[in-house]
Amino acid sequence: MRVSVVFIWAFMFAALGLGLVYLKVTRLGIPLDPSVEAAVWDVEARVGFDGRNLPVKVKLALPDSPRGFAVLDEDFVSRGYGLAIGNGTPNARRAVWTIRRASGAQALYYHVKVYPKRGDAAIIDGAAPTFPEVPEYQEPLASAINAVLKQAREESADVVTFTSLLITTLTNSDDENVKLIRKSATAEEWPNLLTTILAGARIPSRIVYGLPLDIEFVDRSLSPWLEVHNGEHWQGFNPDTGEEGYPESFLIWSYGSPDITDTRGVQHVHVTFAAARNPQTQLSVAKQVESKLNTGLLALSLSELPVSTQNVYRVLLMVPLGALVIVVMRMVVGVPTFGTFMPVLVALAFRETRLAAGVVLFLLVVSAGLMIRSALTHLRLLLLPRLTSVLVIVIGLMLAISLLSNELGIEQGLSIALFPMVILTMTIERMSIVWEERGPTTAIKEFIGSLVVAIGAYFAMTEEHLVYLMFVFPELLLVVLSFCLMFGAYTGYRLSEIFRFKDLAKD
Repeated sequence: MRVSVVFIWAFMFAALGLGLVYLKVTRLGIPLDPSVEAAVWDVEARVGFDGRNLPVKVKLALPDSPRGFAVLDEDFVSRGYGLAIGNGTPNARRAVWTIRRASGAQALYYHVKVYPKRGDAAIIDGAAPTFPEVPEYQEPLASAINAVLKQAREESADVVTFTSLLITTLTNSDDENVKLIRKSATAEEWPNLLTTILAGARIPSRIVYGLPLDIEFVDRSLSPWLEVHNGEHWQGFNPDTGEEGYPESFLIWSYGSPDITDTRGVQHVHVTFAAARNPQTQLSVAKQVESKLNTGLLALSLSELPVSTQNVYRVLLMVPLGALVIVVMRMVVGVPTFGTFMPVLVALAFRETRLAAGVVLFLLVVSAGLMIRSALTHLRLLLLPRLTSVLVIVIGLMLAISLLSNELGIEQGLSIALFPMVILTMTIERMSIVWEERGPTTAIKEFIGSLVVAIGAYFAMTEEHLVYLMFVFPELLLVVLSFCLMFGAYTGYRLSEIFRFKDLAKD
């Protein structure tokens, strides 16, 4: 019963911790790998026109929560103009610039910073549209369209295959009906003609205009793309080839018309777009996304703390991992150590001294302290004075090593001051007692075990990827806690007992 309760609590803690990690990764895009970069795109729309010395009003359609992208920031450049942002019907967000008088060449700019959200397909959701009425085509175009629709209907299985087959036929076939249809529209009119033809089959369709953010560009106009509703959602198609899907990282800007401006008091209006890729760390992007979404998930992050406090927690959050290493080494492997937390505190010192220098300094202090402690035994001191004496001696040894290292120019020796002197004192005292009561073999074995576990904890506490995960996802402490609970219920054999009882196994 007790074991089952422990495992239930362990599962609950692990599920809670991993669930919070999952939300941060999926909702905010925080990476599990600190080296991951996000392709942030800076997109600029330039509205150029000539003023006529009249009151000016310029409206520009803006992307409205484009699917597949997170909008990190946006700004407007319009010196001397008034600016208002209109939020009307869905997909009808607009910027409105106004000024009392404008003459000569003018330019207004809209700048937006976006990044493609991972795993977010470029499908435009929304309420299912009504079925369109069948248009009244003029002859001989009507006969040609009906013939092509009939052929596509017979050779397709659903809306998606019907649309793909229809566009492929209209763009690649040498049939006379197809040639007649192609001649009835220019290249600019072709996407709208496709929606009219699809209406003949009562298939809801529309044209979206956007920018494929695959390469950097300047002075580009919006690209049209066809969408049909398959009964569940809008599905994109290439209007020139019939290929299903969208261009890579297709930023949808507007729906229905390539004319995204509405102007008054100006002439010669032209809109151009430019885009540049700006790589950023995924974590910095996640912070910007959180500022927009306001989910509160980054409240569990330490990145908003003062830098000095952050550095403290970068160390403290690794202590539970070092302690977990001790639990595994003692409970599962069976490595003997002096005390429970002595190895993890020594490992903390190794973080600052570096491993090789730290091990050498640790051996020097403990060896010298052990010899002096052995001499104190003959004085028959009481426990508390004896411990205080060892503490004074340890500090004196540390001071002597620092002074000698400074004289010899050995910089690593100065880091001896970072060792926890109380832990060194207790280690020397404990090792001396074990030496006296259980013999030098046991004492040396436990000392070596403590050093080995400390080195293992050092590697766990200094692994850069683990440091990043524990700092960015502090809820992983719950996962560490769940492992500790499960090991607390472990009553099986240790690996070291295989050698301890090998003679019994032979029998």
